[in-house]
Amino acid sequence: MRYSEIINESMSFSAGHSEKREDGNYWISDTDSGDRYAPEFYKNMDKYSKDLDLEPPENPDYKEELDLSLSNASMREVFHELGYPTDLEDRAPFPIDEFIGRTTQWLQKAIGKPSPEQKPEIVKQPYGATMISGGKPEGYFNRVIKRMNEIARAGKQNGATHVWAS
Repeated sequence: MRYSEIINESMSFSAGHSEKREDGNYWISDTDSGDRYAPEFYKNMDKYSKDLDLEPPENPDYKEELDLSLSNASMREVFHELGYPTDLEDRAPFPIDEFIGRTTQWLQKAIGKPSPEQKPEIVKQPYGATMISGGKPEGYFNRVIKRMNEIARAGKQNGATHVWAS
């Protein structure tokens, strides 16, 4: 997947707080993972997009444990699994204590019960493209919800009051 596709077709999960400024209120993340790649990657993206065998330089300050990006559809599916609305772009962030409680409860109920595998859906049109969508390995929801819970808890320690996906 190309870098531009990740930006356009994914949502990131964050925990943060609201900050009032002269020009309005803004949500500020308290769980910033930093950039995955070192600054020289972003300065020379043409070089890396032309030579796909060239490994981008890693950022030593990147915090993978605070980075959670899912496809738009997967993020909505996880929020639905937790009982939240799925129109995430139109919703205010969710209170962090409620979210931590809800994800903790979900995880406790799921101990020893991995979420079932979802087979991909394959639609083949005659004289057209074959479309493959979905598909998740066994335990996918368990892993993602656990990660969201960990990010929310880290955010709360850093002063976060809410969580959101955008």
